[in-house]
Amino acid sequence: MKFDVVEPSDEQAVLGGEEADAAEEGPPRGAHPKLADASRRMRTRIRDDLSTLHASLGRLNEHVQTARHREPDDTPTAPPPTNFRAGAFSRPGTRP
Repeated sequence: MKFDVVEPSDEQAVLGGEEADAAEEGPPRGAHPKLADASRRMRTRIRDDLSTLHASLGRLNEHVQTARHREPDDTPTAPPPTNFRAGAFSRPGTRP
């Protein structure tokens, strides 16, 4: 398995403490109170879900790193036996 480290874009970035506080100062003028409450609840749920996802991805990364360290090398430890025929494992019709 191979994973690449990818930095989040501006759209995907999670707001920091000051930015999140500034975003939650209050509803925009003229917004319906129920809409503002729903928006606040949605942001809270998303923040909780993102923190749970972050913790889960951290655990997954630890498991992947542990499994990667446990994998044996790809090089064989001994030469194949003299009676071993690699061609016997090829598909029919692919022999030269």
